[in-house]
Amino acid sequence: MRSFSALSVLLVLASCSKRASDTLVDTDPPVDTDTVDTDLPDEPGPRGFIGSPCQSDADCPYADSTCIPNANGYPGGMCSQACDEVCPDAEGHPVTFCVADGALPAEAPTLGDGACHSRCDFGFFPESGCRAGYGCARVPRANQSGTELYACLPGEGDVLPSCYYELGAAGVRFEPTVIPDRSPADHPELTCHVEDPIILRPPLHNVDVLTTAGQSVGLSGSCALGHALSDTVLDARKHGATALFHLGTLNCRVIAGTSSLSEHGNGTAIDIWGVELQDGTVYSLEDDWEHDTTMPTQPGGVWLYEAAHRWFDNDYWNILLTPNYNAAHDNHIHADLTPGSDFLGFTDGRYIGPAPYDD
Repeated sequence: MRSFSALSVLLVLASCSKRASDTLVDTDPPVDTDTVDTDLPDEPGPRGFIGSPCQSDADCPYADSTCIPNANGYPGGMCSQACDEVCPDAEGHPVTFCVADGALPAEAPTLGDGACHSRCDFGFFPESGCRAGYGCARVPRANQSGTELYACLPGEGDVLPSCYYELGAAGVRFEPTVIPDRSPADHPELTCHVEDPIILRPPLHNVDVLTTAGQSVGLSGSCALGHALSDTVLDARKHGATALFHLGTLNCRVIAGTSSLSEHGNGTAIDIWGVELQDGTVYSLEDDWEHDTTMPTQPGGVWLYEAAHRWFDNDYWNILLTPNYNAAHDNHIHADLTPGSDFLGFTDGRYIGPAPYDD
């Protein structure tokens, strides 16, 4: 057991870092929401930035802004700006997307190659991902027709899987996204396919979900992964956790030493490194898991052992592999949603042991 701040945890897996295109843009332009017109329609959601309601440019107090009015087919008006590929982001607002001009409604004004819109975000708009009068539409990026994401455009938008609406109702902030099928570099015969892909935006239920470097980054994976992780975090919070550390989710690769596709390749797995409690104590699989015993005695070992059993017994995950499984899992619990599986990892006699409570 060690007691220290989450931000001081050592980085153990550099591959957890996200590409800039999948995460929040670093540029956070100042937004003076005090200047926003108070006569705007009373509707939920943030004001004064891209995607927000407006009646004039004055309601969009950021650089190079423009208000696309209701008369142009944008209900309640919408703050935007011209773009040729990317758009700025701002704290407290949905991530943005530069929608190609040709994908905009016929009534929309031409701002150039594209116009900035907010991305579909069920954290800000849990019922539909967009403000009233707008829907999640899969659209191409300006000057990058091969890159598509879900942005909020006037109208009903596309029909989305029910999993998305259920995850939004569960209080999880996420964005529907597009993740094309691909193959591991060393196994072109295999296909990594993510069903109902999302980008989950921590924190989750007021629990930080962090890399081992203490970074809060978007987690890419399936909608089903979002539900499982939501349940896991709620359980960890109930038992005193304020942060959960992980080694990554989506990674198109095979299981080490095999030619079988890892569930990481399908976005249905996460490697959990440890947790931080309210007093700053960090329990990690690397330092606190007690090997070769079914009766751990130290606080960290007990917490992690019992958590693994709860997460399995409550059916959050179909497979859980702990450090008792093999040496490759000495520093994490691998949790995945392999269809048809029901397995709390053991092999070569290295069973995790019985649950420490009555079934």
